[in-house]
Amino acid sequence: MKYKIIFLIGALTGLDTTQALDNPHFYRATNMFLEPRLERDYLSTFGATLGGGSTHKGRSANNSIVPLFDIYGTQTLQDLNVNTSFTNPDNPYNQLLNELAALPQRANFATVSISGRFNIIEANLSFAQNLSKGLFLFFHLPVRRLQISDIAFIDLSPDDTVFPNKNTPVWQEVFQNIYPLLANYQLNACPTTSTGIGDLSSWVGWTHNYQETKILDFIDYTFMTGFLAPTGKKRNEHKLFSLPTGYNGHWGFPLCLMASIGFYEWVTIGGYVNSLFFLNKERTMRIKTDCAQNGIIKLACAQVSDHRGPLINTGCYFKADHVGHGVSVTAAYSFASQQKSRLTLCNPILFDNAIANSDSTLAGWNMHTLNFSAEYDFARADSAVGNRIGLFYNLQIAGKRVFDTNVVGGTYGIDISWDI
Repeated sequence: MKYKIIFLIGALTGLDTTQALDNPHFYRATNMFLEPRLERDYLSTFGATLGGGSTHKGRSANNSIVPLFDIYGTQTLQDLNVNTSFTNPDNPYNQLLNELAALPQRANFATVSISGRFNIIEANLSFAQNLSKGLFLFFHLPVRRLQISDIAFIDLSPDDTVFPNKNTPVWQEVFQNIYPLLANYQLNACPTTSTGIGDLSSWVGWTHNYQETKILDFIDYTFMTGFLAPTGKKRNEHKLFSLPTGYNGHWGFPLCLMASIGFYEWVTIGGYVNSLFFLNKERTMRIKTDCAQNGIIKLACAQVSDHRGPLINTGCYFKADHVGHGVSVTAAYSFASQQKSRLTLCNPILFDNAIANSDSTLAGWNMHTLNFSAEYDFARADSAVGNRIGLFYNLQIAGKRVFDTNVVGGTYGIDISWDI
């Protein structure tokens, strides 16, 4: 048996078959997806990518740049305890919220903006194993560190002489005691960090590299399907700024199609579409209890069946392959969209199902990203061992209800070809 081991270092955006499949998330720019898999019997591919980014900005429902946690709109507090069990006046914080709710309604009164900083460090580990006749297996596991810091509550109440206003004593007492008030309802508003693995994706695929063409260099296409297992950490409902490292306990089932064509011996153009469908998940979560409430702060908890909306990720790319002494460059565009989610209350007598589903945090999100990469390939045609080094940059250009986080990074990989 003859073993050929080829070492590869590539860009996270998908310069070759070592690169990371991406499961998009609202908190960072989307990675480019894989190119079609190389059709070579029993080829083994390992890959590890690393990238990171930071932001204090987000994009609202109309694509406006806003403070980080205003992506769902500003936070209203006047009706925070309406239609909840937290109205007993024996509790001083309940009494304070009762008094606030009893004040006249006025635009922007008792409304706050919530700013903060988001940092991410993300690694992607992957392994692909070709079988025969184009069949292969693929596994992908992300590892993430998600940090929220520099949190600030900014009072947006009117600063005039009309009652009620920014200086109304009841409102000032609520605003000045926002941290202990939320803690009274088991809601920690301090900075938070989530570190751990994300959700494991396991795929089975079929690929074909068609080269029997006189006009084009090749036509490649790959189809994959499989499942996503909820191995990531779930959101802590008692921490206001907690983020899950995966899809919050949902099982998922992906379908993916990739295709590319090559011509002039250096140009590759390709595209892909990937969809991820989720199973319903029963869990306890914070819910909206009054139509006037808006934002991420919710006091009431309820047992619900969470119907997470499907996620669509599609894109296209242009690659100048080995245009000079092993240099390759890639430019790509990707679009990711999480559709609206829906809740079914397990006990609809306690809370109103329609009000719970009017929550803007369930409305879904979308993101437009430009991906750039440059790579140098040290391998030569007659060499059994070759290396590649590369850099990438993912630039978010538009979106709705997303963090405005750009990502930079690189990867390491190893290809093993087993020739019998």
